[in-house]
Amino acid sequence: NTVFFVSGDNKENVEKAIGDIPGLGLAASNGSCFSPPMQEGAAYRTWLALDLGVDWASVERVALRIMAKFTARTNGSFIKRAHSSIGWSYYSCDPEFGSLQAKYLVIELERELAAFDVRFVNLKGIVEVIPRKLNKGIIVKKILRDVAARNNNAGVDFILCMGDDISDEKMFTSVFSFVSEMNEDYANVVPSPPVIQLSQGTLLASQPFLLEKPVVRCNNQNEQLYAFTVSVGKKESHASQYVDDATDVADLLVKLSSGELSSFRRGEGDVHLMQFS
Repeated sequence: NTVFFVSGDNKENVEKAIGDIPGLGLAASNGSCFSPPMQEGAAYRTWLALDLGVDWASVERVALRIMAKFTARTNGSFIKRAHSSIGWSYYSCDPEFGSLQAKYLVIELERELAAFDVRFVNLKGIVEVIPRKLNKGIIVKKILRDVAARNNNAGVDFILCMGDDISDEKMFTSVFSFVSEMNEDYANVVPSPPVIQLSQGTLLASQPFLLEKPVVRCNNQNEQLYAFTVSVGKKESHASQYVDDATDVADLLVKLSSGELSSFRRGEGDVHLMQFS
């Protein structure tokens, strides 16, 4: 099995929190950089990144200068940097003044960064500049394609994708996109972005990732594929199922791994994936 944790946080924080778990792949900064599952006994992780076609050093120089100006005039704000992402947080500021400054910041960023292929996201008290192509769905499809190409294009027979944030919606749609393109001619699909290596280390032959195989035709066409997209919390979503909260997520993962359900779960019944009505 291949298991990945996809986060919007930077790779340093993600690796510090859960980076020592063997067999777990990590994707940080909304999937712009990722680390394949670490093998038992490995001393450190190998980090890779998607090349999204943006001169990020130039974007940062322009954006940092503008954000620094707004940080100086807005008490409680700060700049947050990650791979292929730079954000201005006003979460701890006066709500009215912070929102007003964020509005002016976006206007100035749009003007000064018009020559670059970037977009601006203003959610949860942070204004973020990211490459226009970047979203969590890109890394999900990249992982699925790589896994399907292993073992002489054996394909995949089970997909479980779960998330609770609006940025996770692109993961759900990418799962559907991957399923729809299976056994399609590679010339008719959009290739994943090129991959570059960020840190030292070697990748197992079973985890190439650096070079996408130009094929999406699988040898298990007659086998059933089970794909579940699950939203955490009942809300408007592209996901096909939902669970109530994070406790259900933990219990479901434990159950899938054939462990015992946690003692703190609510009630005594099994965890159910509920269908959106």
